[in-house]
Amino acid sequence: MRFRNAAMLTLALASLAAACSRSTPSGTGSGGSARVSLDGATYEVREVSMTIAPGEDAWFRIDGEPAANRQEDCVPGLGGGMGLYGNLPSSVQKTADLAGKRLRIDFSGDGDDANFCFVGMHGLAGAEEAWVTIDSVSGDRITFSMTGTFKIYDENGEGPVKTASASGVAILRRES
Repeated sequence: MRFRNAAMLTLALASLAAACSRSTPSGTGSGGSARVSLDGATYEVREVSMTIAPGEDAWFRIDGEPAANRQEDCVPGLGGGMGLYGNLPSSVQKTADLAGKRLRIDFSGDGDDANFCFVGMHGLAGAEEAWVTIDSVSGDRITFSMTGTFKIYDENGEGPVKTASASGVAILRRES
C-alpha cells in the first residue's frame, strides 16, 4: 500500500510540474504583477494574466511566473508560480461584470494544478478555503486580491494548513 501511495504522489507531482511549467497565455500587452504572502515571506510574481471563459461551464484562471529564482524548482521536479482558478458565476458575461466579484479558488487535489509554489516555501499550496476578489476592472487590467487557507504539500503529500494573501494587477485574456 505504501508503494501505491508513493507512486500516486510521484504521478501527481509530475502532473503538477507540467501544469506549472506551461507558458503564459499569449496576447497583447505586457503582463501584470502581484505579491503573495505566506508565513511572513513575500513572493513577487510577474507576467500575471487572468484568463476567463464565460458561458456554459464558465471558469477563470489567474497565472503568474515567479520574479525570483525562475530557473529553480520550488519543490523537486516542479517549477514555481501562481495559478488561482475556479468557476465563474453565470452573471459574468463580459469583462466589466467581473468588478466586485468574489470568486472561490479551487484545488483539484488530483495533481492537476498547484495554486502557488515558490522557492523557499518547502511545498506547493492547494486551496482549502480561499477566495479572490476582483477589486476593479479598467480596460484589460484587472486589480485583484486573494485571501484564504492553503495546505502546503511537501514531497510526501503532507503538510500544514496556512493562511496566505495576495494582491496585484492581471492583464485580461479571454478564452475563445
